[in-house]
Parts: sequence; C-alpha cells; structure tokens
Amino acid sequence: MPVIRQLVPIVAVSLCLVSPDVARAERVSPDEFLSVVNDVVTELGARSAHDALAIREAYAAFLSPLALNTYADIEQGLATGGLVPLPEGAERFNVRVRREGVSPIGEMDVVHQNSYVSARTATIGCLIDVASRIKSGPIEVTSMVRHLEYQNELRATNPNAITDVPTHALGLAFDIAIVNTPLQTVLELEDVLREMSDAGDILFIAERQQLVFHVVPQPSRLGWYADVYTRAINGEPWGRMVDRNRVLRPTVSAAIGSLRPTAATAAEWWAAANVPLEMPIEVTVEAEDIAAMADGGGGFTGYVARLGAFLSSTWHNMSPWMQG
Repeated sequence: MPVIRQLVPIVAVSLCLVSPDVARAERVSPDEFLSVVNDVVTELGARSAHDALAIREAYAAFLSPLALNTYADIEQGLATGGLVPLPEGAERFNVRVRREGVSPIGEMDVVHQNSYVSARTATIGCLIDVASRIKSGPIEVTSMVRHLEYQNELRATNPNAITDVPTHALGLAFDIAIVNTPLQTVLELEDVLREMSDAGDILFIAERQQLVFHVVPQPSRLGWYADVYTRAINGEPWGRMVDRNRVLRPTVSAAIGSLRPTAATAAEWWAAANVPLEMPIEVTVEAEDIAAMADGGGGFTGYVARLGAFLSSTWHNMSPWMQG
C-alpha cells in the first residue's frame, strides 16, 4: 500500500479519541497512529469522492419509498420486518457495537439506543460479510439506522450528515470506527473494503471528520446480502457473490504440429534457401501435439526452441539439394 506523507490536519478532538491501550498494543504513539490513519484517509480521498457521488446517484430513487422520517418509523419497521436488529451476540460475527464512550451508536437518543442497532436485512448481511473477512480482530460499529429528524439534528455537529441522500435514514448504511481500532485491523479493513468495492459489492467513504468508514451495499447486491443475513443467523455459510453478468473473455491455446509450404509455393519455398520470403503456409494442429507440449514443460521459451529445431531439421533434411 503506497504511503502518502502529505499531512492533512485531522480535527483536534481525534487526539483524545485514540485509546492509549490501543496505541500501546500497536507499539505506536497516538500521534503516530493518527499520522498513519491520516495517510489512509488521504489516500482514499479520490475513491471516497467517487463513491459519495455513486451513492447519491444509486439511491436517490430509494429516498421517497424507504426514508424513515421519525423514530416511530423505525419502531414500525422493526415491528413489520422492514428493519431487523443486529443479531444478539454479534461478537460471534466479529462485530462489536459502540454503546458508550465517545460517539456511541444512537448518541442523540440513548434512551432508545437498542432500536438504532438495526438496519435493512441486506445492510446487516453486508456488515456480517465485511466483518467475516477481517482476521486481525473485531470491527466496531458506531452508526446504523437513523431517522430524518435525528439526521437533521446531527447536521449541526457532523458535516458528514449533510447529504441529499442520507443512507442511514434509508436503513442502508453502517459506519465502522477507525479510532480505537488496532492499526493492523484498520489497514486490513481498508484492504477488504477496497477489494469488495472493486468487486462491485459495496460503496464506501473514508470520513475524515468522524474517522469512520461509511459503508453502503451496492443496489445490485441487496438481494444477495439479504440472503447472507438469513444464512448467517441460521449458522449456514454463504460463500462469495458471483457476478453472472460479468463478460468473460475466452482464450485459445494451441501448438504447431507441422509447418510446410502450400503445394503451389513449395518450389519457391525450397529455392529461397533461408532468404526472407512472404508466402502462404499451412499449419496443422493435432490434439496429441497440444498434450505433448503441455507435458514437455519449458513454457513459451521451450516451445520456441522446439519450433526452431523443427524448422532447422526441415531445411537440412527435406531440402532437395540436401537429399542424396
């Protein structure tokens, strides 16, 4: 991973968010931790800007039918199945929920905190899939579903809440903490999110102000991640998504079994006596030749060597003036 050393200031409050225990476990100081995190966020700047636009374009049409306007809408969603809670014992899925401390989940309505530990089934499935790929430790979630009234209050203190398409209020986003997460896990998480984004599974933004990864499933993966959720809570494996619309490019492997001039140009071929000459030739490929080449080793270099030896023996053994 390339490291960018241009230091862009991170809000000063971040210094007090870094746990000394995390720093000691990583054997880096809080300043060193934030320096590396700053590099990560800066490096992801262009990708974050791209995905922020992609999220707005992809989910703008979902705003009217899915937006949760008030807390009552969240309660209704949980009652009807439109929203589902994060399964109990989320640690078994490698997920930890920040319920206290700095910026806990549902921080502006802590009395109803449990209701904010929920989202659409596809969103929970996406979260579980992301967490399952992290091997260095659990990931910590700081935000899931919100309603629009909550979102509007949050805008006063969190610039990231100012958006035309608030995916948290659609139940389609979750935030993963960067601070208070071991540096090894932060870097592994960055790699996993990149890989999933490149595969067309998710869109994500590295948010500088809050120091979180904001993650949204791709619309084309909503059905898949809803199935992941069902499989996960039933203790079943879910594998990896296969894009059936991907365009495959076929390749053909062949070996030359014989190379000779056509009958009409045979005399001119032999008369050339190794002088460069343009003329049509016939190439015959036999199945056993391909198998023999595959078993013979040497790759392309070995093939060229064998072809050269074949041509040399052809000239010496088949030329009219070489035959007694």
